[in-house]
Amino acid sequence: MTLARPEVLKPGRTSSWGRGAALAAAAAISLGLTLDPYVLNGVSSTRLHEGLPLLMLGVSSAFAYGLGFRAKSTPIRALTHPAAAWTLLVAGAAFIFAR
Repeated sequence: MTLARPEVLKPGRTSSWGRGAALAAAAAISLGLTLDPYVLNGVSSTRLHEGLPLLMLGVSSAFAYGLGFRAKSTPIRALTHPAAAWTLLVAGAAFIFAR
């Protein structure tokens, strides 16, 4: 007798919830900064110039991961890994909004 097994995620597969969350976060941040660039008007320019490149790099990594991009090159694969994307997003936001 054969028993039905639940589908197990293989090492190369990731959850669609993670991809959706990364894509939604990247879209919200980029849309918010595009539609209202003066939302960061009260932030000092030093913190803005330190945090915004990290935030934008995190947004681009989250877009690449959320859309399902799989690089063959190891450095690019590490950059578009979800852990790197979320770390860059959080680090950029921390640099900008930390008091």
